[in-house]
Amino acid sequence: MAVDKATSVARRRVVYGANAVLQIVLVILVVVGAVYLSQRYKRQADLTRSGVNSLSPRTTAMLRSLPENVTITGIYTVLSEYDTRAQKRRDTVRDLLALYESAGRGKVTANLVDPMKDRVQLPALLRRLRDKPAYKDEAKKHEEALQSFPALNKEIADVIGPQAADADRLLNSDPTLNRTVVVDLSLRLRNLARRGDEIMSTIQELQKAEIPRYGQAVEEARKHIESVEKFFRDVADYVQNASPEKVPPAALDFVQKASQAYQALLPKLTDFTTRAQGLKRVELEELSDQLDRWANAPPILVETPDKAQIVAFNEVWPYRTDQNAPPPPDGDEREFAGEQATSSAILKLTQKEKTALIFTRFGGQSPITPDFSQMNMNMRQMPRAPYGALNDLLLKENFVTLDWDVATQKTPPKPEDAARLVYVVFPAAPPPQQDPRRQTPPPSMSPADVKIVTDAVNAAAGAIFLAAWTPPISPVPGMGEGKYDYGEYLSSMWGIQVENAYLTLSFAPSPENPKLFIPTRDTQRAIIDSPVLQFTDQPIAKPLHTAPGGINESCPLKLAAGDKAPAGVTAEPVALIRDTNDVWAIKDIMRLNEDFRSNKGTYRRDDDIAAPFPVAVAAKNDKDQRLVVFASAGFVSNQVLDTPGGIVLLGGGFQTVPAYPANPDLFINAAYWVTNDAGRISIGAQRADAPRLSKLKDDRWLTFWHVFLVGIWPGMALVVGGGVWLFRRR
Repeated sequence: MAVDKATSVARRRVVYGANAVLQIVLVILVVVGAVYLSQRYKRQADLTRSGVNSLSPRTTAMLRSLPENVTITGIYTVLSEYDTRAQKRRDTVRDLLALYESAGRGKVTANLVDPMKDRVQLPALLRRLRDKPAYKDEAKKHEEALQSFPALNKEIADVIGPQAADADRLLNSDPTLNRTVVVDLSLRLRNLARRGDEIMSTIQELQKAEIPRYGQAVEEARKHIESVEKFFRDVADYVQNASPEKVPPAALDFVQKASQAYQALLPKLTDFTTRAQGLKRVELEELSDQLDRWANAPPILVETPDKAQIVAFNEVWPYRTDQNAPPPPDGDEREFAGEQATSSAILKLTQKEKTALIFTRFGGQSPITPDFSQMNMNMRQMPRAPYGALNDLLLKENFVTLDWDVATQKTPPKPEDAARLVYVVFPAAPPPQQDPRRQTPPPSMSPADVKIVTDAVNAAAGAIFLAAWTPPISPVPGMGEGKYDYGEYLSSMWGIQVENAYLTLSFAPSPENPKLFIPTRDTQRAIIDSPVLQFTDQPIAKPLHTAPGGINESCPLKLAAGDKAPAGVTAEPVALIRDTNDVWAIKDIMRLNEDFRSNKGTYRRDDDIAAPFPVAVAAKNDKDQRLVVFASAGFVSNQVLDTPGGIVLLGGGFQTVPAYPANPDLFINAAYWVTNDAGRISIGAQRADAPRLSKLKDDRWLTFWHVFLVGIWPGMALVVGGGVWLFRRR
């Protein structure tokens, strides 16, 4: 029995030992496999509710649908270990690039280059740029011009060199000529000869650079040839206008012979300068120049297999837009906009077909071009276009934007580099205000002008109409309603009725009389915002359900149903005023004012329009033409987009967030929808702060995982291990 017991104990020890070894091996295999998979696939998870540690959904969608591989390289260094601001900027860009590589899923390669620590990477990068197809033959015509320059320069030297020597001999032989034109001629000839030799040396050096500076070399050669040509023509003019009685015969004879010698060269000089002036800029040299500024203005380089684009330091780190916000702890006057700038560069490189948005108006100020004629020199900032903020966002999304005033130009503009046209149609501008006691004349937009716009819309890829409430044509009751010029077209062709005579307002029950209503704080600006403003599940608005939005000076829209709907047209709401008793569209503004004066409140009349009703509608026909109508012309104006929603603390410091972040995305999504580019519809960039793993924002899920990984998981392992140990002690 003793032997059996000893054998049993030994056997158990072998079994337990083998089990422990097996578990250790399995753990090692799991850890090694996890490390390998993490390096191979590089996935990340953002555990915050607000998503501040990840790229925006719009950027993520763009990266996942890239048609070709993209390489992103940040050229950042820290010249001093005490420069905490430079360290912050470098680390911020590094982490952003890591997010791009992770979201790109194999299509994006990103890294950070420090030219101070690794001096071979920047030259290697330049050689890679030089071999790209877009730049291989870019400077071919520049090279041809430079090949012809040495022979031309020699011809010039063969003429002016002997003439300079002749001038010196003439001056030495006849001292009376020292006060004549021969002295000036001799000096200029020697200067031109010396300059010709210097230019040849400069051109040779420029062509030997890592990135040959053909464009700069051609520019140097052109300037020299132009100076020679000007000198030759000055001499000819002098000969033509010289008075023989005032110029010694020997001097005049010398100048005349020099001028005759120049005439044969003038056509060649003119030909060279003409060819040089017609040459386009060399993009590769500009890329190289911007990369060379890495010490003071570190750039980000975005590449595709064919070409590249620089994201300049000022684009990644622009000056803070909100000067009233509290400064960040480090006092940095710049804020981070790396995602917007980098994504814009990727779009410009990978999106081959551009869409042009033509902002169409009839009179009034341009919505996208600032009016510098009204600029006051005492102003602290440059004038802004009314929709300048929206225009900036559209340009970053790789749209082409143009302005068309139908009042002055009856044919639409034709953008050169756009494959599709989308018209953004504004209401006609009201006429100048006259005597309020007289009826204001209607806008001067004629039916023919309306047809010009609608014909252009029908021929385009799509359109976005910005309708709005139209004030009465006179403050005197009963004098008539304002007119929306495109109402008939939208109703007959698309089944969308714009009730432009009604203004949508928000009210609250009166504390003095529950049966009456008083205006809310936003009624002065006539803004209806979330949650009364609701986004539907239509593709334009579906991603924006959780984003606050607001719409101002809006009117109700109605959709034709049944037999009244145009054949082949389907329309659906994009945004609507939800079913509530606190919001309705009122027709008689004067009656509303009278109610407030007499009764300290108002109520909804039978001729008002009760909620719910749409304020944004999308429609398409059987030809797949698409159109979106917004019941507000100003919901994407600077006035609304710049409305502050509060100050929040991001990683880079305190920043003001907009009150209606959904508005610009709603418009941009509509632009993508009308061009049938639904893959780009998403929520735009939501933050300016760069994600940092060491600066993750606190969140309940993040806190849970911290506690679980650091406390619960090791504790469970100890409890289980202790239990097994006690069991085996028996």
